[in-house]
Amino acid sequence: MTPARNAAKIAAGITGNPASAPGGPSRPASFGWWQRHSLRAQVLAAVVAINLCAALLAVVVIIANARRATEAEMLSSLAVAERFVQETVERLASAEGATGSLAQLPLHISGLRHVRIRIEDQAGTALDIAPAEAAEEEHEGGVPAWFTWLVSVEGQESLIPVVENGALVGQVRVAGEASDEIAEVWEDMSDLAVLAAAVNIAILVALYLVLGRLLMPLRTLSAGLHELEAGRFEHRLATPRVRELALIADRFNALGAALKAARDDNARLNERLVSVQDDERRQIASDLHDELGPCVFGLRANLESIERLTARTEPALGQRMGERIATMADILNRIQCLNRRLLRKIRPMALGHVPLAAVLADLVADFESHSPGRRITLATEGLAERYGDSVDITLYRCIQEAVTNALRHGDARNIAISLRADRRAGRIDLTIEDDGTGIADDAPHGFGLIGMEERIGALGGKWSIIAAVPSGTRIDVAIPAHPTEFGLSAAPERLAAQ
Repeated sequence: MTPARNAAKIAAGITGNPASAPGGPSRPASFGWWQRHSLRAQVLAAVVAINLCAALLAVVVIIANARRATEAEMLSSLAVAERFVQETVERLASAEGATGSLAQLPLHISGLRHVRIRIEDQAGTALDIAPAEAAEEEHEGGVPAWFTWLVSVEGQESLIPVVENGALVGQVRVAGEASDEIAEVWEDMSDLAVLAAAVNIAILVALYLVLGRLLMPLRTLSAGLHELEAGRFEHRLATPRVRELALIADRFNALGAALKAARDDNARLNERLVSVQDDERRQIASDLHDELGPCVFGLRANLESIERLTARTEPALGQRMGERIATMADILNRIQCLNRRLLRKIRPMALGHVPLAAVLADLVADFESHSPGRRITLATEGLAERYGDSVDITLYRCIQEAVTNALRHGDARNIAISLRADRRAGRIDLTIEDDGTGIADDAPHGFGLIGMEERIGALGGKWSIIAAVPSGTRIDVAIPAHPTEFGLSAAPERLAAQ
């Protein structure tokens, strides 16, 4: 792996790209039904559940206490009513010449609470019902049957005989009645339930508002983490008023600053690595041109001199020497062609000496000369003569690699190259589109595309490779660049190799 590739991997790891991480793409965490709800909803649901449990426990306690109170109140009222009725019956029966005491009883024993009084004659027929019983029935009508069933206790009753002149004329049946007490308990519990519901609603509304304000920094933190994931390390969070959340925001801002510094260091390192590689290539190309070229030229000159000398030798020997000289000349031609190909591959010698557009046009013409039946067009707009070695050779290599892939792997018949410089934005946009077979979405990148990615990334640029319409491949490259000389080409030029 080249140093630039290694540095690119480090930069990708710092930017938090899941696809570039050692562990591969991260999978979203799987949450259960409860975890899928927001923290605010979970807290409110927990408060509601606690209040419901407390309310259920309170109902159980209220009912248990109500049963005990009802039973005690009913027994007490039954004893009081029994004594009162007994005294009333005795008083009416002891009156001199008393008759019809049975019929007068309702007038004297009405209005007793928590008891039900029934006056019967000797045959067991009810003569009258005390007026208080109507009120008791009215209380029963306002209390739900289920609550009455829960609070009701087993009733007790007693019989008080009515005697006139020594003869039994009837009886008074006094039974405990809990309806009044149950109605009172129901009213108290209803009022308490309304108050508790109002208080709980107020608490839930307050919690909803407070939690929304407290959790707002967490949502801001989540948005900030998305910004970091996207590589925007300049994003900073405002300091919340909650101390704990303020500490988290401070650590987030410190993390963003550290990541930005690391990315800037990696960018400088990558740019330096590319610059060193270009310097090495330029030095090698210079050595090949300055050292190997003169040596080949000298060998060719000596061969030509030997060839002239063969004319003075015997015919048979001269013929044999001529054959050897022709073979050696052919080898020198091959060495010279190989040297030129190496120079073009390592570093085009024209870069930095002639305008960039002319160098690229020469590259396109060379491709067409070696690819009969293929049409390659080059369009440039606003292009300066040069942008520095790193940018110039990056553009050259991108075009060289893209066209090579289109011809060799895509079997393209037409290739369109567009190069546009935007001086205001300080950017060069390069587009290479062909009509070949295209590239599969899951196809791995070869060393050529990897080299393009390294160079573009080292210069702080971006690139993408997508399928063209209706067929073929489209490569888009954007590189930050500023001309090293202010002389732009006089007008947009369109060079097409026919």
